Amino acid sequence: MIKTQDRSQAPLQQQAHVRPLGFGESPSGLAIFCNRANTNTWYTLNQDSQPVELPYPALTGYLQSIEFIKGEYKGKPKSKLRFKMMAHRPCTLEAGSESTFTKGFLSAIASLTPDHLHYPITIEAIPADEEKVLFCSVWLMGQKVFQAWDEQTNWREVARKAMTNVAQLQSG
Repeated sequence: MIKTQDRSQAPLQQQAHVRPLGFGESPSGLAIFCNRANTNTWYTLNQDSQPVELPYPALTGYLQSIEFIKGEYKGKPKSKLRFKMMAHRPCTLEAGSESTFTKGFLSAIASLTPDHLHYPITIEAIPADEEKVLFCSVWLMGQKVFQAWDEQTNWREVARKAMTNVAQLQSG
């Protein structure tokens, strides 16, 4: 049996994901690749596995998880950042683990608290002047979240803090 719930009592994250009646986009997940290898910013793949650049530079939703995945690219081991957001539909975003995009994302999320993550965040993909570089800005409640980083930044610690923030959000 399906239980119904008064929407006024539902958590903010659930209220934001009630689908309107009528035609709309597929509710299935959307994979977003955050790099400039095939487009100017970020992209998805069409049914023929060809890159399709996303028409908007920003995605707003609720951050649900952060993980690092190991794989192989051109015969070499490769690690990627993968994070999931609930936006207009579930979105999984992927970027190279050592990319500028990943560093901007992780440093911003690590500087927030789990309480901040109860609110939607906006991820903005910004192409740099350099051909292959993609920056990531994170916005919370209309304010840009900025945390400085440099070559001395301990990325393991930053990643751990960001992942802990999201894990604490999910556990309580």
